[in-house]
Amino acid sequence: MGSDSPVSSPLSRELSPLSRTLTESTGKSSPGSDPKDKKDFKNKSKRSKSVSHLADRNRILNSKMTPLNAERAPVALHDTTDSGDDDSDTGSAAEKVFRRLSVGSNDMRRATSHAQLSSTAHGMRLLSKDIQKSMVTLEVKRLMIVTKKQDSSLVYLTREMVEWILVNYPGIEIYVDESVEKSGKFDTPGIIRDSRCASHRIKCWTPELVAKKDNFFDLIVTLGGDGTVLYVSSLFQRSIPPVMSFSLGSLGFLTNFNYENFRQSLPRVLNSKIRSKMRMRLSCRVFRRRKPHKDGTRSRKKFSMIGEYHVLNELTIDRGPSAFISMLEVFGDNSLLTVAQADGLIIATPTGSTAYSLSAGGSLVYPSVNAIAVTPICPHTLSFRPIILPDSMKLKVKVPLNSRSTAWAAFDGKNRVELFKGDYICITASPHSFPTLESSPTEFIDSISRTLNWNAREQQKSFAHMLSQKNQKNYVTDTENQKRDAPEVRAPSDDEEEEEEDEDSTDVENIQFRPKAVDATKAPKLKPNFQL
Repeated sequence: MGSDSPVSSPLSRELSPLSRTLTESTGKSSPGSDPKDKKDFKNKSKRSKSVSHLADRNRILNSKMTPLNAERAPVALHDTTDSGDDDSDTGSAAEKVFRRLSVGSNDMRRATSHAQLSSTAHGMRLLSKDIQKSMVTLEVKRLMIVTKKQDSSLVYLTREMVEWILVNYPGIEIYVDESVEKSGKFDTPGIIRDSRCASHRIKCWTPELVAKKDNFFDLIVTLGGDGTVLYVSSLFQRSIPPVMSFSLGSLGFLTNFNYENFRQSLPRVLNSKIRSKMRMRLSCRVFRRRKPHKDGTRSRKKFSMIGEYHVLNELTIDRGPSAFISMLEVFGDNSLLTVAQADGLIIATPTGSTAYSLSAGGSLVYPSVNAIAVTPICPHTLSFRPIILPDSMKLKVKVPLNSRSTAWAAFDGKNRVELFKGDYICITASPHSFPTLESSPTEFIDSISRTLNWNAREQQKSFAHMLSQKNQKNYVTDTENQKRDAPEVRAPSDDEEEEEEDEDSTDVENIQFRPKAVDATKAPKLKPNFQL
């Protein structure tokens, strides 16, 4: 086909600027580079093709992920979503991408096919994987320390950490809780005298300061248990800096750093790159049913929002002090899913799957999985089992007009609100994630193994005590030989996997790693291995 022939599909076959950047940046290695570099180049080339639809030159998605050419004007976005249920700050690039994919605009109707949608979905998964594995460098100038208030002994541990940071990091200002700073145990003048630092480097934070300046801090350090981490989530209802949690409480699902090793852990966070987990939160908006006017007329808007909460663990809707079981209508994307008759419902995040939801019979969910767990509390029917829904679904839990009683809602165990007949709560994935610093790649498995004894099984006991002395010696020798010869338990490395060659590999890849043809004159003559 000539260069002047029309393109058969609106999606261009040419690599997008984003893909071209990935290809050029990874194609600088020489042909004689090591196999690991070649494999990295191959993986990145495949990845660049998978995400090419997201950054196509036609800019079908029209997001900020793709740099626009100066000579071409950007395509205008037509927002067809209902503004009544969306926040005012939902104009981010990622949400524009999903909005264009979901509303089915004219460009997407004209451009998409099942193959292209599959390629786009695969590219989104690769991008999500890259985000989860990305390493960031923290530039910490203002550090906030949140200490568990119920334990007065933690004040001395806070003092010790503050003094160590002031001595070793002169450019960091430390903000401690006002109640801790004013206590006589903390002794701010003594810390300033011993560390020989300026007095302005120790300051106080208050909930009012956090509400006004949520982007003021660069790092948060918590000294306590999981409840202290949930308290930080309630303070920062919008954007939140990375959280480093030290285990000084009774449970430790979210606190994966040991205080005994803070002199080694803090330099690793402050001086080098570190990986963080973007924990999903739920945005819960409470809508109250408006009462009719005195003359019997109703306003055009039947509901008014009375509150919004971003929860890290779960939203709990229960019957409260009522003796009747609660009746709740559960809608998913405006379609009725079920009518729950139970003591209540738990709408949990993956982080909250190890909390109240687990006690009610819910499943464990890995923190990086974006999903919403719905768990009933003592349902009236045994067939009502927990279910895991996608995070893209908009849930609405409503108290029907024919309910016997009202319901009560709690957000991470706080801010209880009574729901009257006709009221409902809209639950969606919050745009404000909760970033926690990762202590190790297996921290979640380690936490459930430590706190829940997950898959802990007692080994079968030996019957060697019933053997004679001679056979006991032989048994011990055989057992030691078996342990020595047993293969090591490890995951297969990526270098050991044989991958299928991609037929649609890029031309750059074929040119880069194509073996050179051997000259016929210099080729060695092969002796025949057969005789006529």
